[in-house]
Amino acid sequence: MKPCQKCGKCCTTHPCALSPEDVTRIASHLHVTSEQLFRKYLVIDYAQKLDEEKLYYPCPARIGDKPGTVVSPNWTFSSSPCIFLASSRCTIEEVKPKGGRTLSCSLMTLDRNQIGYGKTNAARDWNNNHLMKKMIQATHAAANCNEAT
Repeated sequence: MKPCQKCGKCCTTHPCALSPEDVTRIASHLHVTSEQLFRKYLVIDYAQKLDEEKLYYPCPARIGDKPGTVVSPNWTFSSSPCIFLASSRCTIEEVKPKGGRTLSCSLMTLDRNQIGYGKTNAARDWNNNHLMKKMIQATHAAANCNEAT
């Protein structure tokens, strides 16, 4: 397979799943805490429901999203690119998330967007993670506060 063409098309069509290690590396790279990274740059998506329990994982917000929130069920990347994409380039290339590093370029494969590390793997890795639980609680608390006002 040819190397990545660095065209940025995958960053406009496919949300990149983040592993817990990615959050630590990206936060350090941006000189913010993991919690600040969630609040400034990430949204929380979910992979599936098992017995009514949602399995959450983080991914970069799209331009125009409200970082630090849980996305709606119809959320996709098709309407806006990743918040870390600028001039068709990944601004965090040095610490690109596992989901982005393992995504096969749709321009070079017959199967569009082959995923090595996707939402199911990420949700599994984030299941019962202390930081994710804290961020979900903060999201629910903010939603409840907004409903009260």
